Amino acid sequence: MLLIYVPRLSSRIDYAIEVCFKYAFKLDYKITTDIGEFEKSNLPCLWYASEKVSDKPGIIGDAMMWDKKLIIDSPGRTTLEKGKVLFPTQSVLLPNFDLFAASFWHVTRMEEYNHYAISADTRFLSDKSIARKTGILQKPIVHVWTEMFLKVLKQLYPDLEYTKPAYKYVPTVDVDSAFMYKYQGFFTNRIGFIKDIWHKDFKAVKKRFRVMMGKDADPWFCFDKIDELHKKYDLKPKYFFLVAKHSKLDRNVSPSRVRVKELIADLVKKHTVGIHYSYRGNNKPKLWNKELKILSKLTGQEIFSSRQHYLFVRFPSTYEQLMNLGMKRDYSMVYPDMPGFRMGVTVPVPFFNLTTNKKTDFWLYPTMIMDNSFTKYQTMTHDEAIEHCTEIINYTKQYGGTLVTLWHNESLSEYGKWEGWNTVYESILKMATEG
Repeated sequence: MLLIYVPRLSSRIDYAIEVCFKYAFKLDYKITTDIGEFEKSNLPCLWYASEKVSDKPGIIGDAMMWDKKLIIDSPGRTTLEKGKVLFPTQSVLLPNFDLFAASFWHVTRMEEYNHYAISADTRFLSDKSIARKTGILQKPIVHVWTEMFLKVLKQLYPDLEYTKPAYKYVPTVDVDSAFMYKYQGFFTNRIGFIKDIWHKDFKAVKKRFRVMMGKDADPWFCFDKIDELHKKYDLKPKYFFLVAKHSKLDRNVSPSRVRVKELIADLVKKHTVGIHYSYRGNNKPKLWNKELKILSKLTGQEIFSSRQHYLFVRFPSTYEQLMNLGMKRDYSMVYPDMPGFRMGVTVPVPFFNLTTNKKTDFWLYPTMIMDNSFTKYQTMTHDEAIEHCTEIINYTKQYGGTLVTLWHNESLSEYGKWEGWNTVYESILKMATEG
């Protein structure tokens, strides 16, 4: 048991301690506001206050943790002997940075609150983040920082016991469109033919024609192969379906198509199905309610898990809208352009709304690796992608928690630009399930 003294407990402090000592690591702790109880206790101790209150181990906390309106875009940073940290401060017998402020700032995504994306092109990408600028994006930094403190506390209090969370792997597949050519409509395929001919991609011209004539299977309708690949490693992926009305950035095949209905009905028998909310719905939230009703009807189940199309998230409005729809879990927290730990953790955590200054019962499941990061944004080779994934997988195994990957059915098709990329994905599956 660790006794933590705080002269005045705030919702921010309570949440930060919970993230560090309940989710990132598992440690029995008690919070007290009684300095007398703290000084008399023989338990392992830690104080957290705006000024020094004891000669026992403690941290001088940042004012942000008591000020419910304060939002800091860019905190102070420094390098200690064991790595880079945020919110440097004075302490007694502990590393000189504010563990709770740094963890709270990172997990709540405070740096994103003053960034209002007006389009997919203006999303908050990794190059805007402090984590990437300081070189810590590829580390579950909240776990690293917490471990730094716990090791020092363990030296001071050898009887202090803590554990890391169990490791598991959850592959997820986003279905933006179940079909590449089929059911896309005459006009769409006509434009496609013109573009393919213009780019002299005669292989695509031939493939499109054969699919439309019913001579070849559609490349993206490869769900049997996806199942076979996961069965090889005893895995069941979660599927997120886009069932929006077709628009410029929501280019799915209509869920009214019989083959799409059959696909969803078949998959839901064996897999967890969540909703891939449309991009268009970001500015017309009523559309999300319609999409949810469509998918619920197709699956015959209530839907509680979501992921945003284009990973488009505005803080806090996106999550407020999802909670209003009855969502319980979201899997959107990964940067589109770079694999890594966007929230700094390997574990799901409850969403803390900085606008209301309250912890919610809506859970954010961090996703660490996405297929398009390697091809669309970073243009990595297969070997470079595997190298990046290896680092992230190893860190997740080291600290425990849930490794979540995001792949699309088209990127598992072995067709077009995705030819050869199944070797990368299978490398991930193998590494993620080893040991």
